[in-house]
Amino acid sequence: MDPKRVYLTGISMGGYGVWQTAVAYPDKFAAIVPLCGGCDDSTQICRIKQVPIWTFHGTADDVIPISETERLVKRLEACKGNVKFTRLEKEGHGIQYVFEDQAIYDWLLNQHKE
Repeated sequence: MDPKRVYLTGISMGGYGVWQTAVAYPDKFAAIVPLCGGCDDSTQICRIKQVPIWTFHGTADDVIPISETERLVKRLEACKGNVKFTRLEKEGHGIQYVFEDQAIYDWLLNQHKE
């Protein structure tokens, strides 16, 4: 294992887990990719402002509202966090297909801790 390249990703409840685990352990991860998740305590989100984040959420998600991700992205942008947000227009909750896109893996592999 390369400790400079530890990544965390998850979808739905796993997306919540990604956000919350990263906030709890901000120095552990080289990058995170949460999909359609949120964070119970967004007041602590700036703890991960140095972690590269690429988050995805469908605009038509009827399980976890996109506002959960929008709120976190807005807070991260306010504290100059390293966040990239992809809104998937007219997509619902089942967005796991994004893991079929090589771009995510290319992006992850370009992220590493100093």
